[in-house]
Amino acid sequence: MRARVLGSRAGGGLPQWNCGCPNCVRARAGDRSVPARTQPSLAVSADGVRWSLINASPDVRDQLSGFPALHPRAGTRDLPLDTIVLTNADLDHVLGLLVLRESLPYRIVSTAWVRDALLNHNAVFRILEPAWGLVKLDEPLYLDRASGLEARLFPVPGKVPAHLGSLASNAPEATVGVRLTDTQTGRRIVYIPGMRALDGGILAELEAAACAFVDGTFFTATELAAARPGAPDAPSMGHAPISGEGGSLARLAALAGRRIYTHLNNTNPLVDIGSSERRWVEAVGVEVAHDGLEVEV
Repeated sequence: MRARVLGSRAGGGLPQWNCGCPNCVRARAGDRSVPARTQPSLAVSADGVRWSLINASPDVRDQLSGFPALHPRAGTRDLPLDTIVLTNADLDHVLGLLVLRESLPYRIVSTAWVRDALLNHNAVFRILEPAWGLVKLDEPLYLDRASGLEARLFPVPGKVPAHLGSLASNAPEATVGVRLTDTQTGRRIVYIPGMRALDGGILAELEAAACAFVDGTFFTATELAAARPGAPDAPSMGHAPISGEGGSLARLAALAGRRIYTHLNNTNPLVDIGSSERRWVEAVGVEVAHDGLEVEV
């Protein structure tokens, strides 16, 4: 099973268009220690020929253009894309669906909560309804035509996206992680781009995975408020911090297998390759994703 990180940063990417934080300033200036990165998505394949996506970021057009394995065959619109699985209704995870709206040669799959939240409250998404399928929590879903790659969704503590406001109530199906299993080898990749807390269910998934991509949005619980006074803390935004009390790093460092932080916010010091925080995380055996990172398990 192969996976390629199409985008490794949180909503807005790096640099974010309206942000003048130190990391965005450095990325905008071309500082090689803070390379520009796009918004979050993962491509997965059982055979390296047919691919599926986990989430479709607003940057999906450029991400696919930069990945030859997902180019259409010359002279055709035959794209080797089978399925797009959504982990929640956050805009940085779903806006790319509208970019990929032409002809709908693939299928979209989510929980009923995510589909209903998007289709019932955002009319523009209804153009995608013919391609939309549903899957229940822990129900097997084969992403490819040869049933070589199985996905199962599991509940993750999260929050209702801001654009839905009071229109929807939180539920176990609102935010999920994805367990990807190679049906030939039984080996697993887990993808969790957003989690408010690292609970027992998530730990069990991580322990059984050969490789796990985990929410690394914020390094500290209050880093966004430090850059923008009055901003909410990390858990209030649906993200467990990496460091501090209840942080994810100590637990990830104790697990076997590859553990990779993804979905990093532009304020996170881990986006700086030379930062002391980056060295600390890597010293305990946890990696930091970058656009184009490829993993094979």
